[in-house]
Amino acid sequence: MTKSTTDNPLERRLLNRVDSTLSLHYQQISSAESLKDPYDTQFSLPRYFTLFSEIEQVNSVQRGQMQMLERENERLHGLFQAVNLKIELLTGAIYDGLAKLLSPIPQQVNLSESGLSFHAIEALAVGTHLHLAISHLEHHYHIAATVRVVYCEDEDLEGFRTGVYFININPSDRARLSQDIFRKQQAHEALEPFEDPEV
Repeated sequence: MTKSTTDNPLERRLLNRVDSTLSLHYQQISSAESLKDPYDTQFSLPRYFTLFSEIEQVNSVQRGQMQMLERENERLHGLFQAVNLKIELLTGAIYDGLAKLLSPIPQQVNLSESGLSFHAIEALAVGTHLHLAISHLEHHYHIAATVRVVYCEDEDLEGFRTGVYFININPSDRARLSQDIFRKQQAHEALEPFEDPEV
């Protein structure tokens, strides 16, 4: 489906939007802070949020060492490879459990490459700047971004439906969101022929 939006919330143009299930942490920040790198250490990121990338950094160093070991001692390399596989299985299971335990309850988010809407627990004034930590536990991605609130509507028991547009988001993270949107669109298009036109 498509709705319209732009970097200027008062103007509208067609952009792809999809509903996606994401976990969100948000914190209010100043307009000056919104221009900083979303991964700056001043922002409060969940522990599991950076754990996956830290594990990958260790694995990168380890892969280089294992290649050297393979040339020097093939038998010892095979033994370490088996041990590493066991460790990876354990860390994967621990990471998945930790992320699910510590992340907020996933919610239905309306997502585009320029912004998103979500349910906040409190009313946020239009123009408020936020730092977002966005997690998709099923597809194992975590994204940090700074945003500006463009609307906030009271939806009674569900909280406040809050629309934001991105101010600062890394290009690689925007590409991840784009992939998620594309994947959702493909799934929707595949189901369209089977949808009941009377509904």
